[in-house]
Amino acid sequence: MLVALEMDYFSEGYRTMHSNCVDLPMAGAAGFHQYENYFYYTFLYAVMMNWGEAADGDWVASRRSILNKLGLTLKVTEVLDTAGLLSAIRMNIDQQCPVVMIANYNYLFFLSQYGTVIDDHAVLITEYDAARELIVIRENQLNKEVTLNVMKGEPFFKLQLTEEMIADIWNKSNASFKEIRNYCYNKLFSVAKIGEPEIHSYLELVEDFLKCYKDRSSHLIEAVERFNDNVALMEGLHDANAVAVEFETMRRSYHGSAIILFDIFEKALPWLSAHEEWGQIFGGFRDQYIKFRYHLISSLHADTLRRKLMPPDRILQLTEEIRQLDTELFSLLSKLLAHHHKEEESHNAAQAWTNYAAYAEVSADSEYSLDPETVCHASQAVNGRLENWVTDSWHSDTGQPVHWLLLDLLKQRDLLRFVIRHSPAPGYITMDYELQGSNDKEQWEQIAAVRNNESVLTAHEADGCSFRYIRLYITYPAQNDFQARIFELEVWGLPDITQASKI
Repeated sequence: MLVALEMDYFSEGYRTMHSNCVDLPMAGAAGFHQYENYFYYTFLYAVMMNWGEAADGDWVASRRSILNKLGLTLKVTEVLDTAGLLSAIRMNIDQQCPVVMIANYNYLFFLSQYGTVIDDHAVLITEYDAARELIVIRENQLNKEVTLNVMKGEPFFKLQLTEEMIADIWNKSNASFKEIRNYCYNKLFSVAKIGEPEIHSYLELVEDFLKCYKDRSSHLIEAVERFNDNVALMEGLHDANAVAVEFETMRRSYHGSAIILFDIFEKALPWLSAHEEWGQIFGGFRDQYIKFRYHLISSLHADTLRRKLMPPDRILQLTEEIRQLDTELFSLLSKLLAHHHKEEESHNAAQAWTNYAAYAEVSADSEYSLDPETVCHASQAVNGRLENWVTDSWHSDTGQPVHWLLLDLLKQRDLLRFVIRHSPAPGYITMDYELQGSNDKEQWEQIAAVRNNESVLTAHEADGCSFRYIRLYITYPAQNDFQARIFELEVWGLPDITQASKI
């Protein structure tokens, strides 16, 4: 009977070029317990590589410190022989704990390129069938070249192996770990739930990062300061491929990790993609930060191959550039989070406001008719729906270049904000218009005037004005024709408590 842990493939995750082939499976195991844990783990690992504990510290303790923030832990099971290995795999899966088996690339037969590499790799084990003596692993390097062009991440595809195959991989890898990877020797790892997480959202993740690491120096600075010593240590490495492996690790730690960091920043602040000003500032800095690290590591790699030492003034310049970019990173995050919370407070305050347009009597200079039974009525601009332009928006006719939409709020209201949702179709967005207010429909006061609008949604603060009638006066309806198209007009103000039941 097959016993299986159901988990996502994480095709929208990351690639080994961003992290590594041990910690991505660890992230996948965390993601079994909660999908977002995959992304939380990779972010926290990226932070650790840049500002946290040194990478050559206690391997198990450093991973536990990450998992503990997620309400998880890294279990270590002592394994002495094949029977113990298979028993530990089954026991962990029975306990709903994905297994992370660390192996040596050289003994992973299922991908031809693995046999030429002597390094650590990890596979996830999520299923077993004791009766058929089968083990199912999750391997994120299968079909890597195929998925490169169609998927963001490297999915954990399933691969069915016999117990004998798993044991052979384990025994050969374990023998190689006895001298060089003591933390792996005779050990099998799994990820288990132990309590409630400290982190509940991407926003909390980024806030925690800002609070804990803004005053720490980057490990990249240390790498630059040690560069000349490392060049001397590599004098004996005449194999360019061996040097390339060293710098591939460095590129993952300091460049690939930065890609993860900024991806999570965007997940925490999803409004960035729709906010033109902040989006441009964030995008420009992101590109600058990531490109700087890419070119720096490429330069260090080239100089190492040439055995070219770095002058002291160049080291000082680079460390200052790294420090300055990190300072700008934390400063920008502080500003973005402050803006986010300010908008959130405004939004929460706005929840107590009333949209008086929803109760208004509405008229317009004209209404477009598809046929006698289908008319884009003026009242559709205040129905609170955006599902269908035929039933949920006001369209004027096309006979005149000037149009108006009039709202009677039934009595004079104290107003705070106006929101206009225009046609989303390019070429048909309202170009020029005025918002006007009146209490007698004779004398109109200008609330706002807009020219050459390109935004689908426009908002105007009312600054406490007080009107009964609101008119949207459109002088340039659209770039492509003379038809006005308004999907929604919202008129927000504080609720009239005394009249609430009469609105």
